[in-house]
Amino acid sequence: MIETQAQVVRTDGDYAWIKIRPHTPCGNCDSEKGCKSVAITRLFGQAQDQYRVRNPLAAQAGELVTVGLAEQALLSSALWAYGLPMLLLLLGAFLGSWLPLAGEAGTLAGAALGFITGFLCLKKQAKNPIHSNEPAIIAKLPASAAGSSCPSSRTI
Repeated sequence: MIETQAQVVRTDGDYAWIKIRPHTPCGNCDSEKGCKSVAITRLFGQAQDQYRVRNPLAAQAGELVTVGLAEQALLSSALWAYGLPMLLLLLGAFLGSWLPLAGEAGTLAGAALGFITGFLCLKKQAKNPIHSNEPAIIAKLPASAAGSSCPSSRTI
């Protein structure tokens, strides 16, 4: 289980909006630049300020909580998000090569159609109300809980 500490900002039915608590550098982090995972996030864009998670413990705004995500769920999500569009792209390119279009146009059209189909499938799956791959609040913390542990060392 991958865990981190957060504070509930607001609730929305069975979900809560959380803000990840800042932490101090640990042995896995650079003493000057801080957490390496945060540095990677900054490299690829601005990180979100708030996240929506399942709230089975009915945590309320202002409470400190532990949010968890199963490692298998993270791997599964990555495989679906990257693997399905790529697989359908290749399948579309293969099938498109048999189309009676001139030259490589059929292969390119099939690849594009497969790639777009993959993302449409992912979009449809994301609208499914049953998501076992969603992070969830797994524990409530006392108000005095210190958030000084590094997220990369919180894998259980």
